[in-house]
Amino acid sequence: MKVSQGDLEQSQIVLSIELDPGELEEQLGVVYRRAVQRVNIPGFRKGKAPRSVVERFVGREAMVEEALEVLVPAMTARAIEQEDLDVVAKPRAKVAQQDPIIIEATVAIRPQLDLGDYLKIRVQPELPEVNEEQVDQLVDVLRRQMGTWEPVERPVEFGDMITMDVNGLAEERIIVEEESVDYVVSEESTNPLLGFGEKLKGMSIGEKKEFPLPFPEDYVDADLAGKECVFTVSVSEIKEQKLPDADDDFAVSLNMDVSTYVDLRNKLEQDMVRQVEGAAERNFENQVIQAVLENSNLELPDIMVDDEIHHLLADQEDALRRQRLGMEEYLNIVGKTPDEVHEEARPSAVERITRTLVLGKIAEEEGIEVTDSELDEEIKTMVETQADNGESIMRYLSTEEGKHTLESMVRNRKSLARLMQIAKGELGDQVTEDESESETTREKEN
Repeated sequence: MKVSQGDLEQSQIVLSIELDPGELEEQLGVVYRRAVQRVNIPGFRKGKAPRSVVERFVGREAMVEEALEVLVPAMTARAIEQEDLDVVAKPRAKVAQQDPIIIEATVAIRPQLDLGDYLKIRVQPELPEVNEEQVDQLVDVLRRQMGTWEPVERPVEFGDMITMDVNGLAEERIIVEEESVDYVVSEESTNPLLGFGEKLKGMSIGEKKEFPLPFPEDYVDADLAGKECVFTVSVSEIKEQKLPDADDDFAVSLNMDVSTYVDLRNKLEQDMVRQVEGAAERNFENQVIQAVLENSNLELPDIMVDDEIHHLLADQEDALRRQRLGMEEYLNIVGKTPDEVHEEARPSAVERITRTLVLGKIAEEEGIEVTDSELDEEIKTMVETQADNGESIMRYLSTEEGKHTLESMVRNRKSLARLMQIAKGELGDQVTEDESESETTREKEN
């Protein structure tokens, strides 16, 4: 095998891998031994036909193609090892030439990241607050969730739930056709189109009404964008929501381990504080990492980003599967193509990769290590918090991949904590001392 490297561009290398004739012949021998056992060749018992006969019967091109299915990834992996490349994503490899066999593999290597003068980064953390009005709003949401719907004898108002027959036609195409369907009338709702709720307001029980509404210019179905849909609606029942009083009985009915309305408000406020503090902390972390990147020069390989997008979409597909929903069905519901969903995931993929690279570099610069006791403590915590999956967690963590994943997770967490301390100025004296030592070291080296 002969390997040559193309020019480095955006942390990507193109490897040209020329196979020795013996490497192809060796794999063709494997293909022959499989093929001779599965094909019936007239005049020969199964498994006894010579290779030359099998090649004529099956076709040498087909056998070479089957051999290359194994050789392309295997030779690419061997070439990466031979060239000692720090690969960060699955390579893209193809056969570029048949005689001799030349494989062209595009490989993403770990991007070089210079953190710049990250010790001087300062970011002011956000100080989140929760006020009485926010608690009031949450209480109102809970009251609506616990509310009951009661029939009324009056015209429809916003917030009512009506039972209706509805038909919608656009250029003789049925958009909606339902009988005795319940619908909550809202001024802002775009279901089925914006303005539908406004047209229902004022209708009475037994009344029938016909009205047109336009599809928006950016409607998901381009054939209907900008056109009109004519709706016919008949109202058979009107209900208004009765909300429970905000009192002790209401608080107890929520099963939130409180006995009074005051306790409920206190609990809601504490929960909201934890949520806004968590959101503020995540926002602060992102701001700090962004501040680091502003002083850095980082170009991510396209292969690396696409590989991360693949992982994100695989996670999304798993989540959909748990909801008994396939990806194709999901795409039909949201009205998007696979390419659109792929591109929508790109910013998240870039953010995840960037975060990992920055924290890895911080660990390198700061000499952050993970001890065995820290790993043991992490394993203990994971097993305790996920008792139902304790055995499967232990099995995974006993593998090399599991150990590496856990160690990376703990190291990244420590790196992030260190970076947050620097950004808050909590290590001011130590940072100054570290800078002084670094400058002295550089002077001696020069």
